[in-house]
Order: sequence, then structure tokens, then C-alpha cells
Amino acid sequence: MALAPPSLLLTQAVRRLARRRPDVFARLGAHQAKSYQIHPSDLPLTFTLTPSGETAQVQVTRSGLLDADVRIEGPLTDLLSLFDGSLDADAAFFSRRLRVEGDTAAMMALHNAIEAAELGLGDLIVAPLPIKTLFGAGLDFATRRRVRA
Repeated sequence: MALAPPSLLLTQAVRRLARRRPDVFARLGAHQAKSYQIHPSDLPLTFTLTPSGETAQVQVTRSGLLDADVRIEGPLTDLLSLFDGSLDADAAFFSRRLRVEGDTAAMMALHNAIEAAELGLGDLIVAPLPIKTLFGAGLDFATRRRVRA
């Protein structure tokens, strides 16, 4: 069962990003309709993203396997670091910090789209600029600290 408030907030954030940066979603091509399950191994939650532009959906559920085209699992800070490009995806995969199952072409399309867009976690946050900047800096610090460990 989906956790409604976080699912709604994340869905709105991804849709806002799609309106501001349609190029990111266009790079996914046919993979926009795929479902990407992101499971932080250190949290009891699973995020399922369908990045179909302005109709994108994010479903947050308590941990458990759901039907998805791609499943990505690893520590939360590693997953966040993938998003902002501070973690080398290939190195994390081959060192077994991250586990990927399912449609690897879809996973590569998502990775390439995010990397080309040069997004930061702050790009998903809707808040006044000082708060957004402070929150983004905090996330950057936390992920850089984790990557060095």
C-alpha cells in the first residue's frame, strides 16, 4: 500500500522537474514508461518511479518487492550520490555497493539522462531560494561524506 503524503509530494516534485526540464525526460525515449524501483537498503521504504514526463508517478511503499522493470538497491546516501553524479555508478555496481536487476537498457537510459542534465538533489526541492540552497548544501555534504567513507 502506498504511503500517500510522500508519494504525492515526490510525484509533484518530479512533475515540476518535467515542466522545467523536459529535455531530461525526452532523453529517456521509450524508457519513460518503464517503472524504476529504488530501494534504500538502510530504510524500510521503497520508491517506484515511472518518469513519464508531466504524468510521472512516484509511489512510496513500505519495503517489499513490487512489479517493476528495474530494481536498484543500495544505501540511501549512495543512491542520492548517484542522482547528483558524485558517485561513479559503474564502480558502485562492480564493488557491490549497488545492486541492479531487470531491464539494464532502461537503467542506463535513466542514468545517462540524469548525468547529462547535471541535476542536483536541490532541483527537486520547491522552496524559497535560501532554504533550497541550504537544504541542497546539506544533502551534498551528507553524500560527499558517505562517498569518502
